[in-house]
Amino acid sequence: MCSRGCVAALFLAFACVAVSDEFLSSESQHFVVSVAQLQEGSRAQFDAWAAQNGKEYSTAEEAERRFAVWTANVQRQASKLAASSSAAELPVNGLADVSLEEFKAGYLGQVSRRNVEVLTAGKKGKGGYRYEHVVPPKEVDWRTRDVVGPIKNQHVGGSPCGCCWAFATIGVTECIVAMATGKPISLSEQQLIDCDKAAPWYDLGCEGGDFEGGVDYIIDNGGIDTEEEYPYLAHDDKCIRKKEGLSPKESALDGFAHVPVQNETALAQAVSQHPVAVAVCCGDYIDNWHAYTGGIFNIPGTDIPGGCADPLDHAVVVVGYGTTKEGEDYWIIKNSWGETWGEKGFFKVARNVGAPLAAFGLASQPGYPIKKGVNSDADPIRTDIWQEAPRSASAGITATS
Repeated sequence: MCSRGCVAALFLAFACVAVSDEFLSSESQHFVVSVAQLQEGSRAQFDAWAAQNGKEYSTAEEAERRFAVWTANVQRQASKLAASSSAAELPVNGLADVSLEEFKAGYLGQVSRRNVEVLTAGKKGKGGYRYEHVVPPKEVDWRTRDVVGPIKNQHVGGSPCGCCWAFATIGVTECIVAMATGKPISLSEQQLIDCDKAAPWYDLGCEGGDFEGGVDYIIDNGGIDTEEEYPYLAHDDKCIRKKEGLSPKESALDGFAHVPVQNETALAQAVSQHPVAVAVCCGDYIDNWHAYTGGIFNIPGTDIPGGCADPLDHAVVVVGYGTTKEGEDYWIIKNSWGETWGEKGFFKVARNVGAPLAAFGLASQPGYPIKKGVNSDADPIRTDIWQEAPRSASAGITATS
């Protein structure tokens, strides 16, 4: 059996430390911290958390630094928990060894607002909304239909990269392509980061962008490479022009469409037909986003319907919606922060909150790619796809890929 000493010598983050059953919860994928034991000392719990999350650090010094960050994060969340409830246990996600400063730099990104003003002013979307006559079903979850691509992590593999816009672009494109071909696919965010910078797109790689510009690049390029062909690096790099011509034909897109803004019913109509890309606001609530482990995401102690709406600093993909047994409506959203965050990489926010821009501003500029065979003007609108939809045991938890 490997000892803690040999782990330090190998500069591994306690990967061989056995995870005791006392630290695991049968109801959660996340490691569970005992608040009482945390007050006595957190090293054993950190060791077990690191083992469960497969953490590896390059040096013993880095492991010690991550332990200090983890302790500060967990103690802060434990203090919040104590102030709001008498719970004795705290679920901790896989980002707990990332500081708030690192989280803001590496997991968020400035989402362009170039569409918000024109959409709000009615300068786009004239001529009627394609799905305006669709009656949305009570619940939708595209994860049950082998449509949603794999959960990815925009921080893996390199320095901080605020490229959520690229992950949202690729995430929604993967869904549309899978609907056209009948099989899931994993496409390249890195190609967008490297190559979608010249006119007329002007996205900025790791410095931000928007998913409409990303879709425009895919249209003009005739498609986008697979993740395997053009893998993710988590930093800006030089565009590999020779690979631009290697994009699989099935990844080609035909256009981009907007969902009417400030309209959750319109968003539900679109999501009943296919996933939709949206921008959200994390704003002053970064700590809450950082620590999220599951359930309908909310900001304790605030009376603002839906939380903040500005700035739009994160881009994600809405893959469904539903209602709890208690009658609370929610959206199901795919994120790009890895499977150890949230509900195996997904999260929920409240739906029908009564705020014009919806929860966290997600109704500010929703949109989606157009592809013949899925959602072009020549394609029939699906009206019965969610009737008697099959539900697997893992529905609402994991993506099928």
